[in-house]
Amino acid sequence: MHSRVSIIRAEAYDVSGLRFKIRELLEKLGGWESFVKPGDRVLLKPNLLAARTPDRAVTTHPAVVEAVGAELLDFGAKVAIGDSPAGAHKGVERVFRNTGMIDVAERLGVQLVNFEASSADIIHRDDGIVLPLTKALRDFDKIISISKLKTHSYTHYTGAIKNLFGTVPGFRKAEFHKQYPLVRDFAKVIVAVYEEVPVALHIMDAIVGMEGNGPASGDLRDTNLLLASTDGVALDRVAERIIGIVKPTDSQITALAASRGLGEGDIDKIEIAGGEKIEDFILETPFVLPPKAPQQFLATFVPSWLLRTLAKIIWIRPKPNDDRCVRCGVCADACPVDAITMRGEEVPLFDYKKCITCMCCNEICPHKAIDLVKSPIARFIH
Repeated sequence: MHSRVSIIRAEAYDVSGLRFKIRELLEKLGGWESFVKPGDRVLLKPNLLAARTPDRAVTTHPAVVEAVGAELLDFGAKVAIGDSPAGAHKGVERVFRNTGMIDVAERLGVQLVNFEASSADIIHRDDGIVLPLTKALRDFDKIISISKLKTHSYTHYTGAIKNLFGTVPGFRKAEFHKQYPLVRDFAKVIVAVYEEVPVALHIMDAIVGMEGNGPASGDLRDTNLLLASTDGVALDRVAERIIGIVKPTDSQITALAASRGLGEGDIDKIEIAGGEKIEDFILETPFVLPPKAPQQFLATFVPSWLLRTLAKIIWIRPKPNDDRCVRCGVCADACPVDAITMRGEEVPLFDYKKCITCMCCNEICPHKAIDLVKSPIARFIH
């Protein structure tokens, strides 16, 4: 497989300037005609993790979505924007509004597609994974994923491949976390979704990324880049290398997808379109990466019976921060195993016997009030 990734520098979320940038980005890959045809019904799938405003860099910036949508409309395509946010229990319209997508849809005159409003196609795979994918995908000729460059406290990194998890209706995402609590197993679900959802083009908003304890509680980082590729695996591997993830195995999702032949994971075999080199874009100061939970890391080579014993003394776990917590209950609603109990004016109570360290609470908390704490031995080995 010959994989090419286009990269350009972009420093501002200005729609008119971004339209030019998007054009430049895609011309290196052959232009819009290489991916869509005039008259095609095109679904734009941004990362709308939660109802956060664009300045917090939790979601794909609306200016990027608008620039892509405007370019497609001028090309003659029919455009819609859709997602199934993790915070769907609070209302998808609220997510669309806070992330700026309602304004974008109104300015472009396009439809917003709520994946929660349609039933799901149930796909029974040979590997035993049963995937519910929104039936809304049936209504489109082409899908364009517009992901956000971020670290992830559970999967270490999130980008093009993981963005497609949003095609699973929101309430069913929690069931996958419950069913596949270890990253190595959860990665199989994410890769299965990637394999089943036919994406014509992957674009990444990496103008402002997130480092540290992403994907929602980390720190903003100016990266000033846009990336694109037809190969989501190659795009993720390039983005990982840019932010300082050197070992392919440090990102289990990308590594697994590459091992299954779903894209190119060898950085030396990926062409940077336009004759440039990846070294021209690697950050001088790498991203601050989230710590790997020891219980997740050890699971790759320690038998289950021994893992249960080690997990009692070597762990990283979520803990509510009393100063930042507003007792809103979002963490309890998001927990797939009901390990969090609200207690009136007190901070939420975490039952660590139930906790599977999926970090959904850290991911969804709107106030960055879920800290990650380490056991003494974990602090020593990290």
